[in-house]
Amino acid sequence: MRYLLYSALGASLIAAGGCEDNRSITSEHVGDLGFGINLATQNSNLPRGFVLFPAAIVASATPDRDSVIVTVAGLDSLTTGTYTLWVANDSASKFFRATTLNIRVTRVDSSLNAAGDPVFTTTVTERPGQTGFRSGGSNLTFRVATARNAATGIAATDSLNVALLSIETAAPGATPGEVRSLWARRSQATALAAGLRFGNFAKRVSTPATAGNPGPEQEFVVAASTTAGVASMTIVPRGRVEVRGKIMVLNDSNYFRPPVGYYYNAYAVKFDTIARAVDTVNIGRRTSPYPERVSLYEADKSNPFPGVVFDSPRVIMAMASRVSTDTIPKANSTPPWKDFGLVRVNIQSKYSTEGRMGPNTVLQALLPQSIRGR
Repeated sequence: MRYLLYSALGASLIAAGGCEDNRSITSEHVGDLGFGINLATQNSNLPRGFVLFPAAIVASATPDRDSVIVTVAGLDSLTTGTYTLWVANDSASKFFRATTLNIRVTRVDSSLNAAGDPVFTTTVTERPGQTGFRSGGSNLTFRVATARNAATGIAATDSLNVALLSIETAAPGATPGEVRSLWARRSQATALAAGLRFGNFAKRVSTPATAGNPGPEQEFVVAASTTAGVASMTIVPRGRVEVRGKIMVLNDSNYFRPPVGYYYNAYAVKFDTIARAVDTVNIGRRTSPYPERVSLYEADKSNPFPGVVFDSPRVIMAMASRVSTDTIPKANSTPPWKDFGLVRVNIQSKYSTEGRMGPNTVLQALLPQSIRGR
């Protein structure tokens, strides 16, 4: 008994000693320190705007004056496809593509004067007689106007109850293609002005998803604009970014699935010594969380991972990103991620340049000095 007791005691001391050698506490940690901060919701630069409808609905005596005017901002530049304006009746059973557009582009540039104060310069460019446009950016606002007349092919008897901005990737047909991401209805207007809705337009307000594919026939709204052109998301995502050594991890949740033609992507922004953005790295397309890490790029039209992607309600319950500076030379510094001060989760068009950060930020975090300057 005494021998067994001493043997057991010795074994327990050896085990305790082994634990003591590898114990991690705040003052004596094992491995790299970890730093984290919550992501904050950003609504300011989502696709947004408003539509002015004519006072006369049908049979106008002066159709040339019945302009439909769309003011839109927060668009990304397209490398494929064209932003195209359509008008339709209230049931969206009869579409007209506006082929004679008068487009006014307002660009606002900023710089710093000698005192370090911001200076804003506004440039206005008129582009008459257009069929569409491809440019975009966080500093551009577009005023797109069309009217009922012979040039547009919209008769005086045609109703103008819906305005829709689509992305057409081929020669347009009689109706918009599947990327129908911005629209407004006269029935939702106040004093002839209606805020644009960013999401997926359909003839019906909602229809059940089938076989995990919502398709262009199902309508849903990711963000709604006021008539002042201020957009607010109809669902509030949340999340956190963590950095430990070379590894950066984003874990976030509670997103609407992206509209058809869009996906979620993440970026990290490098600062200079006075906190100005000087470089951006692409963290990449979002995935499902650990351990599967399935790409969610196709979540706009199919369900790549039903474990976190829902068809009803149409949400992504959880997303994640995990990257190492071993694969990002710009961040492979000493220490890793030095001077990187901002992380962003964007909703991005599949027809823009992948890897180039667009204007549509959904969540972001300003990284603390413990990460960017440690």
